[in-house]
Amino acid sequence: MRSFSGAEIERALGQCASGLRKYLWLQHHVLSCDVSADAAFQTCFNGFYRVRRGNDWRVAYYALMESSKLSGIDFSRALNEIKHRTGRVEASFASKLVATLDPRKPVIDKFVLRQLVLRLPYWSATDRIPQTVHLYQDLCDRYRELIQSPAGKMIQDSFDRRFPDSGLTDLKKIDLVLWQIGR
Repeated sequence: MRSFSGAEIERALGQCASGLRKYLWLQHHVLSCDVSADAAFQTCFNGFYRVRRGNDWRVAYYALMESSKLSGIDFSRALNEIKHRTGRVEASFASKLVATLDPRKPVIDKFVLRQLVLRLPYWSATDRIPQTVHLYQDLCDRYRELIQSPAGKMIQDSFDRRFPDSGLTDLKKIDLVLWQIGR
């Protein structure tokens, strides 16, 4: 894992405001609407997470999200359910579904993976799903370490100074900053 300078963190925080507003709106609405039918939620989610999939894929995805709200869903199950429903192994979108329902969970994102020195398995890997589940566990472990580290504390403190009372989890504060740094 690489280190982060105060200047990098401050620059990233300066770019977080718009994304933070959208994220907070999504988190406020996810449990209070039927995400499988709510066009405003889907439009915001699609824009925030850059969903560029066809209608059939989106119908299956939002139905899974809605049906998982009460019982919750772990990454492995989300990954396998999306594969079953859409025919695609969608590590990033499985993690986005999980993290939307449980903001203490991380999102698999190429920019963040690069910052944490992790990478997805190759598309052609015969054991791609187990490797992806293992990667997600590694990502969770890296976030746990980072949250407790001096760099993680610096990110959290800087985030809280810039956005007091955001209500975000420590993981999400770090996630938003890492995403901006990596862009």
